[in-house]
Parts: sequence; structure tokens; C-alpha cells
Amino acid sequence: MKGFYKIFILFLFLTGCATPNPLKDMRFQPISSSDYTVASWYKITKTGMPLKVYIEGDGHSFDRKGLPTDDPTPEGLFLRQLAVDDPSPNVVYLARPCQYLMSTHCSQKDWTTGRFSEQIIGAMEASVGALMKKAKTQKVILIGYSGGGMIASQIAVRHPKDVKELITIAGVLNHKDWTTYHGDLPLVDSIDLDTQDATFKSLKQTHYVGQKDTVVPLELSEKWVDAEHLFVVKKASHEKGFDTIYKKIWAER
Repeated sequence: MKGFYKIFILFLFLTGCATPNPLKDMRFQPISSSDYTVASWYKITKTGMPLKVYIEGDGHSFDRKGLPTDDPTPEGLFLRQLAVDDPSPNVVYLARPCQYLMSTHCSQKDWTTGRFSEQIIGAMEASVGALMKKAKTQKVILIGYSGGGMIASQIAVRHPKDVKELITIAGVLNHKDWTTYHGDLPLVDSIDLDTQDATFKSLKQTHYVGQKDTVVPLELSEKWVDAEHLFVVKKASHEKGFDTIYKKIWAER
């Protein structure tokens, strides 16, 4: 009965009876790995061409009091809208594990201290691979927002030959630096990214950071990536003001 309830809630979401979903015109596909079922929405119109994968941020992981929520499904529409408006032929919006679909394996650790665990990254890595097979392509453009930047980067360093470009928007690239900066508890169940690693540095990459972002401030991004790969978006905060870069991201093929 519990499983039926979850499926019913997802049905309401997809049909627009719950939170409005701008991805309603894209095809929904759950992708199962050994531990999680990851929600994805896609359009594939030209197989063989690169696949653009938009990877969601941490979502609604904490409430306004800073306490972990019971459901990390994102409330904001930023990345969903950016993906659905992308005119590229092959586009995917990829949620994080436990967003939209709560697998039996899911626990609060998966969107708090373990949001970048080996199991989480492995599930996302497998999901991208499955979608690339669906698109019959050997090249992917990874676009990660906020914590999704860490996921995208981890996948990229594991599959550098498959990644045509890595793009992050307000992306976290080193969670130890990030939690230390904010005085938060460390993500003890997560693995970190070495932004000084030769494989990471060899990637074609662009990192967009908001000039007024207080969540992932410019000074951290400047520490993580070389200036030639960093693009500061004037007046942008963590979620708003990135309109000026939309066409640049959509133009990547």
C-alpha cells in the first residue's frame, strides 16, 4: 500500500495536480540502480548527437529552521525551466536520488551528510550512462546546479573521454571548503572532489557564479577553478539573476 501511495503522488505531480511541473512535455523515465531509482525527464530527437544532462541541486533538503526535511524534492523551478527551454535536440533533466522518487534505500543521510556519497554518485553515474545509451551517443555535456555541480564534476573525472563539456551554475566543487566557510557540520558520509587533480583540470569546463551569491560565494569558486574557466554573472544570487547566461548554455551542443 505504501508503494502504491508513492506512485499515486508521483502521478499527481506529473499530471499537474500537485506542484506545477514545467517538464510535463518531456518524457519521464525512472532509472534504477542497485540502491536507488532516479527520476529523469528527457527529449531525444537526434540520436548520435551529444546529450545535455541538467543535474539538479540539493533541493529541499533543509527547512527554514535548518533541520533536515523528510523529502528533498526541489521546490524551485530554476533548473527545470532551464532544461525544458533548451532548444538542443537531446536534453535531460536529472533529479538527485530520493527527489520525486523515494526509494526504499533512501534515508535523510542521502540528502544531508551523505549527499555526495559513493553510492549517490554511483547511482547518478549509472543514470547518465543509461540515458547516453538511450540517445545512442558517446558524448555528454554535464550541467550541474549548486550541489549538482559536485555530482557533475565527479562523473566527469570518472569519464573524461565521454564528457564534451562540464558546466556548473553556482556549483559546489569542494564540500569541505564549503561547510568550513559556513561553519556547518562536515559532510562526513560524502567523498570530495580534488579540483587540483590533473584529470579535472584537463576537462573543458565553464563555471558560472553569481556576483551576489552568499551560498556558494565567489571567493570559494576562485579557490577551486582557474580564472579562465570562471564566469561571474553580475547581480546574480544563488537562484536568481542568471538569465544572461541562458543562451550561452543552450548554445552548447
